Amino acid sequence: MKEILEKRPFLVDALRLNIVNYSALSRMLHEEIGRGSPEAVKAAVLRVRDELARRKGLQEEKVIDLLRRTKVRLQDKIAVIISREELKIPYLFTAHLTDSHVYIVDQTELKDEDALGEDVEVTSNLVALILTSPPEVERTPGFVAFITQLLAGRNINILEFISCFTNTVIILDAKDALEAFSLLQRYFQPS
Repeated sequence: MKEILEKRPFLVDALRLNIVNYSALSRMLHEEIGRGSPEAVKAAVLRVRDELARRKGLQEEKVIDLLRRTKVRLQDKIAVIISREELKIPYLFTAHLTDSHVYIVDQTELKDEDALGEDVEVTSNLVALILTSPPEVERTPGFVAFITQLLAGRNINILEFISCFTNTVIILDAKDALEAFSLLQRYFQPS
C-alpha cells in the first residue's frame, strides 16, 4: 500500500493534511489493486498514513530550512539558443546534450542572430530566476520538486531548468517572472 501511495505525492499530501475521504480513496485503490476488500484497503491506508505523513513532514522541514538560506535574483534580457552544432558564443550557462547544445545567454551580447545559422532556435526576452543555495542542497531530496511544484501550482511554465552544485537556474517567460519571484520570495532571502 505504501508503494502505491508514494507514487502519488498529491495523495500523500492529502493524507498528511487529513483532507481525504478514506472510504472513497479505499474504493478507488481497491479497484486498482484488484484484491482484498475495500475495508482491508482502508485499514492499510490508515496504517501507512501516519508513517508517510511523518516522513514527508520531516523532509519538507529540511527543504524549507534550506530555502530560507537560499538567495534569489532575477536577470532579464535572457535568450535561450538551441543548436545541433556547438556554437562559439558567449553564454551564461550551457548544457551539451546528446543531440543538441542549449545556451542561456545575455541577449544584449547577441550581435547577429542570423549569423548563428539555419538550424538554430532562438527564444528571446526571457528572464532567469537564479537561486544560490548552501552546499547541502546537493544532499537534500525534494528541493527541486518543491520549487517546481510551487511554480506549477500557479500555472507558471518553466522553459529551461539547470541545477548544478549550489546554483539553480530557472528560465521563464517575462510575463511570469515577477509572480514567480514574489512566490519564491516568501521562502528565500532576497539578494
